Amino acid sequence: MPKRAFFATAAATLALAGLCAAGPAEARVTPNSCGGVVSDYTGTAGVPVPFTGTLTVAVDKQPSYVYQITITSQALNSNMLQVNAKLLNGEEVSKTSSFSLDVDSLGRGKITFESPTGMGHTTGVGCTGLLSPTRVTKMIGKMTDPNPKNNTAGEFVVTRPAL
Repeated sequence: MPKRAFFATAAATLALAGLCAAGPAEARVTPNSCGGVVSDYTGTAGVPVPFTGTLTVAVDKQPSYVYQITITSQALNSNMLQVNAKLLNGEEVSKTSSFSLDVDSLGRGKITFESPTGMGHTTGVGCTGLLSPTRVTKMIGKMTDPNPKNNTAGEFVVTRPAL
């Protein structure tokens, strides 16, 4: 093989080897800024602290129904929640289920869970506290009306103390 052809072949081989040897780009770890891990909702030590608040549902141009609700972790560092709602007649209904956590590129989490008559999901979370700045202290979202006669979703706001 002539010298010129040899060097051209060697250069082409090295260029291809460089292309093939390039590995995947390094994966970036998303920082947890608020609610980015399960324990931000359920805790890691002590007694689970429930979220309390209201669910407001508007049905067919009637005055809104306002229900008292509680969302409580069932085990530390677990994705099990119990959702309790007090109906207007005083009856309490509840549902215990696992929740799924989705985290956006900014490290903010959102959860989806079962409610007494359907589903619920957060549309926003808030975190405050000096000891645990990523711990969720406020959840805003949508949830199915706990009254089985109303097949409508309402908006909820629940809070718990900061640590």
